[in-house]
Amino acid sequence: MCTVVDARIHALSADLELLASTTLPSLYAPRLGLTSANASSTALDELSTSEADDLLEATEPLLVALNQLLIRPGGSLPSVKTLESTLRAYLIHSSDAKHAKSGKEEVRTYSGSGELEDEDPWDGYEDSSSDCTKQVEWLIVAAGAVVLYGRLLDVLLNQTLPLSEDIFYWDNVLSGPSGLVVYSIQTAPFRFFSLAQEIFTDARQRMTAQRPSLSDWITTLRASVHRHRISIRRLSVLTRAVAPTAVFKRAMSPLSTVYKDVQTKQQQLRQLRDAQAAALGLLVGESLHFRHDTDWRRTVERVVDVMQAIVSGVSESGSQVDNFEAKVFSVSSSRRSRRPPYLVAQKILAMTSDALPAQSKSLAAVVRRAGKPSALTRYWPICVCTLAFSGTLGQILFNRRASIAQWLADASTTALDFWNNWVVEPAKNIISTIRHDDSAQVAIVGRKSLQADMQSLERMVVDFAVDSTDSGLSPGEIEAVRAGVREGDVSAVLRVYEQELKAPLKNAVRGELIRTLLIQVQKTKVDVEVAITGIDRLLKSQELVFGVVAALPSSIACYFAVGWVRRLYSGKGMKSRADRKATVVRTLGNVERMLTVRSGEGEWLSYRDEGLVLCEVHILRNSADVIPRELRADWARDLGDLEDIKLGVHRQRDTVERIWRVYGRFFE
Repeated sequence: MCTVVDARIHALSADLELLASTTLPSLYAPRLGLTSANASSTALDELSTSEADDLLEATEPLLVALNQLLIRPGGSLPSVKTLESTLRAYLIHSSDAKHAKSGKEEVRTYSGSGELEDEDPWDGYEDSSSDCTKQVEWLIVAAGAVVLYGRLLDVLLNQTLPLSEDIFYWDNVLSGPSGLVVYSIQTAPFRFFSLAQEIFTDARQRMTAQRPSLSDWITTLRASVHRHRISIRRLSVLTRAVAPTAVFKRAMSPLSTVYKDVQTKQQQLRQLRDAQAAALGLLVGESLHFRHDTDWRRTVERVVDVMQAIVSGVSESGSQVDNFEAKVFSVSSSRRSRRPPYLVAQKILAMTSDALPAQSKSLAAVVRRAGKPSALTRYWPICVCTLAFSGTLGQILFNRRASIAQWLADASTTALDFWNNWVVEPAKNIISTIRHDDSAQVAIVGRKSLQADMQSLERMVVDFAVDSTDSGLSPGEIEAVRAGVREGDVSAVLRVYEQELKAPLKNAVRGELIRTLLIQVQKTKVDVEVAITGIDRLLKSQELVFGVVAALPSSIACYFAVGWVRRLYSGKGMKSRADRKATVVRTLGNVERMLTVRSGEGEWLSYRDEGLVLCEVHILRNSADVIPRELRADWARDLGDLEDIKLGVHRQRDTVERIWRVYGRFFE
């Protein structure tokens, strides 16, 4: 149910609860959950305890019925079954058993103007009911009218939305010859069967002999076929005459019958949708209110009569919207005499048990006849083609069963390995990095590799320096050499190396050239490890970033896969985000067109357009997933302003412009 309608129902229920608290005695307040401070004080409050208990016991069934129909703040609307059972319980325990048991007979004798044809409805009722009992009965009837009002709005809204989808389906069929060709193929068996049935029926009607021979049957069938062929030709000429363009006429002439059939169905659905939308607009615009300073009982009677006229008018398929609105207006403005509450309750019960189901059946029959074809009709060509090639396809699958089994096994193994290696393991590494697990840290070289190589280089250089001097080195000089090596200074080796290069062949055999070369090789190894260690430290500082980047692609893939499965189960899996954006744009365009073109210079929309606006806004509310999550509250608020008919056309038009201006970038 849309926001304005839901808010209206709760506001009516709050007004009704306030009316009950101000009109009923305070001794009823605990039974109904009302505030005792607001309950009215009457002479009944001065009764003794035993008299008050007797009064409460006598009206207990009525209080239970009223308590079941009142809508508490934040509560949901009672169901139709609850409404029916509550009203039946009220009628059974009504103060006048005669009228409560007469049921539908009195409903049939009641005319729409409020007069009874056979007897006075107040006969015996005034004497048998106290003022307090009658007040509770009227409150029960008013609460039942509110529940019926809400349920009727909900039913009309849910019935009108699929009609728009069916009309859009026929628009796609009529958009080009390809759609008509596909539809003609889909409906060919049904049309051929219908044509054969008409020919056979016409032949039987034209048959004059009591026992016709085979030649008589053949002659009559030929005449019937020729008769229908002439009708089809005439229909083809008519369709070509009303076709919009010459090119379209030449292209559509072979499909004129299908084109006319689709147009007829679409027109029936448009008329039904307009009637449903007008009924919805009439209900929303109906002034149902409960104020203590007004005659709210007559308001309840009038609204119940209007709802009955709306249900009966919508059930009459093919009626024009103007006639339907005029009928409802005549019922709303007609003078009516006062009726006892049980008669109004019987009318509500008759609508919930008979009129609403009959209206739903009537609409279902029209939709079944003129709506979108069934799934069997749309997909039987594909099923037939599949069955036709099922033998060849089955043989191919059977011959390749080993490859298919291997492919399925590989696919499952690939999916499992993807999950373990690219989702689970990166997640574990990220967690280990956050916990600073040493075993999971990224490292290019070992921790003690550089230290061992550096100590080896120090020993090599110190030994070489000691061997190169005749008198040896003091401990201080040795420590200075070690410090120089740690800083990268191996000048003691390089000086000897430079001298040895003067006679390389001789020194390679008898000198220290080979030794100095090997020391420099060790020095180069240490320099490389120092550089790698620096890179290793850089990697460790960004280890969490690398872990997140490693897990990001697989996480995104899993996120979209899970989202697609969730949308598939919710009915949105086959509809892409681009299609939903196109739906929002088309719906907003429809609303803006109704607010600009159809409204004209008036301040208010017609009842039909009001109902259509409510339906379109309901579609927009269901398409809120195209809006970012942080803006959906603002989106719902703007839609609430758009469907509030009390704002007037100009402010509604400003709301549409604000929606385009604020959310338009999300529809691109």
